[in-house]
Amino acid sequence: AIYADSLIGGMELPIFGPLMPGEMVIHRASERTSAIIVPAAIHDLAAKGMHSLDNHARRSIFKAAESSRHYALRLVVTARTENNDDSLTPEAPAEERSYWLRSIARFSDDRLRYLTLAGLMDSSDPETHLWLGFDYMSSDGNTNPGQRLRDLNKAVFHLQRASILSPNDPRVQYQLATALSAKMQCEEAVEDDILPVIEALERSTECESAAVKLGVSSVQDLLVGLNGLSENLCRIGDFNRALGSIDRWAEASSVRSNLAIEDLASQDDGACPEFESITANGGEGDTCRVFVRTRGDIAVFEPNDIRRLRLAADNMFASGLQTSRYTMQYEGNSEIHLDDLCASDPVLKGRIDTILQQKIYPLVRSAFADYGDTPVGPLCVYDSIFVRYNGDKAKAAGKIGASQPLHQDGGIYSVNIALNSHEDDDQNGCGFTGGGTFFERLSLCDNAVERPVGPGHAIIHATTQRHAGAPTTSGIRDILVIFLSARKPLELNVGSPWAIERGMRLQSIGKQLRRDKLIPCLQLASNNDPTNSEQRYWLGVHLIQGDMADTSENRWREICGGVEFLEDSIQLNPSDARAHYHLGMAISTRHKYAMRTRRADELPPPKEAAESMIHALETAISLERRCLLYNCPNGINIGAAYLALGDFMLRLKSFDKAMSYLNLVEGAIQESGDAEEEWAKGMMDEVTSMMNFCNEEMAIIPKT
Repeated sequence: AIYADSLIGGMELPIFGPLMPGEMVIHRASERTSAIIVPAAIHDLAAKGMHSLDNHARRSIFKAAESSRHYALRLVVTARTENNDDSLTPEAPAEERSYWLRSIARFSDDRLRYLTLAGLMDSSDPETHLWLGFDYMSSDGNTNPGQRLRDLNKAVFHLQRASILSPNDPRVQYQLATALSAKMQCEEAVEDDILPVIEALERSTECESAAVKLGVSSVQDLLVGLNGLSENLCRIGDFNRALGSIDRWAEASSVRSNLAIEDLASQDDGACPEFESITANGGEGDTCRVFVRTRGDIAVFEPNDIRRLRLAADNMFASGLQTSRYTMQYEGNSEIHLDDLCASDPVLKGRIDTILQQKIYPLVRSAFADYGDTPVGPLCVYDSIFVRYNGDKAKAAGKIGASQPLHQDGGIYSVNIALNSHEDDDQNGCGFTGGGTFFERLSLCDNAVERPVGPGHAIIHATTQRHAGAPTTSGIRDILVIFLSARKPLELNVGSPWAIERGMRLQSIGKQLRRDKLIPCLQLASNNDPTNSEQRYWLGVHLIQGDMADTSENRWREICGGVEFLEDSIQLNPSDARAHYHLGMAISTRHKYAMRTRRADELPPPKEAAESMIHALETAISLERRCLLYNCPNGINIGAAYLALGDFMLRLKSFDKAMSYLNLVEGAIQESGDAEEEWAKGMMDEVTSMMNFCNEEMAIIPKT
């Protein structure tokens, strides 16, 4: 069949076909088309539903492409201009001249000149306007704001012209949205004027979805468009439409990988690894599961699988390629996406698919069946990366080792598979040292860094579980991390299975917004995933960080709400040093604000408030010191915590206690190595002033 952009919206399927042998399609050369292999019953399959990216038609197209071959004769027809003078070369049609000028422009240093000439030759070709718009938008080398704005106006003109000529080209609509957004920033326009940007992104993602549903396009461009659409909808406060866009983004993420999805209809008899659960104390004395670890004779990966995977990674690293989309790229870390490794090794892909179906999917279903609701739809690979930690390279760069900071993952479950041995487990003592996964929830336990029991074995945890890659201090540590999500069932009419992704995405977007949109965005994130402490933590932090000069009742409710959300966050994750730290600071802020705005009668009793603040900040300090012990810090300013405690005790006129805390500030600053920083010097000046005040007051107060 022939897929055509121009058919989007006009037909059930934007294709000509299925085409039988001998049949043909004629279209203008400027039409954007793609030849695809489809089953004969493609229209019947489409009738079952095309609302989802993962549909019967798309699956059948992929299956047909694996087992079929397509042979076609493609004729490109042009015309000759009649010329009575035989000594002159006939002039090519304007469309063809424009096409070749555009082709030359790709390899020229003077692209705009050739593209402009191509546009003069054929002003009706949307492709030329697209590239002119893109080039004008990309010409940001000129630092003159006036020239930059003129270039952006030209870009918008050409892209708007392209969108009229080819309204169903998703590239045109996306670039138009980008140009309009850049023009707004250059003009310093208000965010409420971004409706044209949203309209272009909606059209772009609608057209891109049509191509993805039939396997014509990869999902990556759709993900970029939906990400921009979600951000802009949140920017104007249209959160209902933003949720729909985020669900589409989560769905697109679930079909990004080409690795096998869970077959719910098959009861595979493959041997599933045994596992054990590792727990920690919860917020109210109960226990919560932190992760699951495989054990026993059956590993997730066999030695031959590990050898093949590491060899494929070695070859790609040797070629200089590193394909990770992630940003936490520290010195000594290298990453490759598993899909990229499998793309050039069908045998490896076959083995990975078998392991997913026979071991990983059944293991996750079994391990998390009693840990809340497992997805109704089939599990799938959200993403997967081969990670290499090179401790020697990191140390040579002055680091403690090769590591990752504290973070949460994307998707629903994270599967961390060891691919080589630690020094303690290697028979020849040749393994890596350090390394492993630091779990924040285990920071008060005897050991907070955990590793799989051996190569091929795995650790599995919820993606919302905060963790870090503990520094690999020497040697090389290789792991494969598989992030699992779920697809929406094809037959069942169920709600969104992506509540976790909703919460995480809204949290990420919210922190970029103005405060009037930030707070409702984070509230919506928390409502969608009420078990994730991270959203409540950030909501509490931002509620406190408002205008302290505002004495309104609404501002007072925000401050009190910030304290409550931080308390809720600690209930969900008692080991989060940041939440305890900000709770202590929030209690102090609430006290200062109430005293200044004459709301002291609305505060808890002084003793209760003091005890709450002391407990919060001392717990934060204790937890952060535990994190520092494992070289996985949160970055909390311990000196500031002691200063806040001293200041609070001083306000309560408990001068002895104030002095005891203030005396600890200098040591904390020295310990952090920041003594020469300006903020540290300013803090010490403040400490000196407060200590002098305490000494004066204690000298006045008679001893009893």
